[in-house]
Amino acid sequence: MRKVRYIIFFLAIVIAYYGCCGSKEMKSEKQSLSYNIVLGSGGGFTGRYNGKAIDTAGIIFNWEGRTYLTSTKKNIDTLSQNQILKLNTFFSEHALTNYNFKEAGNITSFLTLSDSNNEFTFSWKGTNLPENAPEKIRELYYLVNHAIEQNNKEVQ
Repeated sequence: MRKVRYIIFFLAIVIAYYGCCGSKEMKSEKQSLSYNIVLGSGGGFTGRYNGKAIDTAGIIFNWEGRTYLTSTKKNIDTLSQNQILKLNTFFSEHALTNYNFKEAGNITSFLTLSDSNNEFTFSWKGTNLPENAPEKIRELYYLVNHAIEQNNKEVQ
């Protein structure tokens, strides 16, 4: 009788373990962005710049300083996995690194994509992206701004 209780107890533990842990769904790995993204504008009399940035983990920052690297950064939110997927899909479908768009003015705005090996910067005069910017750069600019504005809300 005692052996039966031990066997039942052992089987109950095994069944509970596999019932609890064995049926866990495989969680998909968190996807990372293909590039760090930095948006900014500035210059003029002060030479100061500010803007927003998204690191490869999808964390959104406000930044302010003479350059992004030496700037003061404040974490403001995180992109959703859906937003990261949309940006990565855009990166994979368009060879953005083949584009060249650089203008400079008293006030200059820019969009920089960087990974561990390269950095690609697109810049323009003033704060508004001009119509003569390549179409895919304009699409990326609006896609990134829209993702930041959504602040971790799912985009339909």
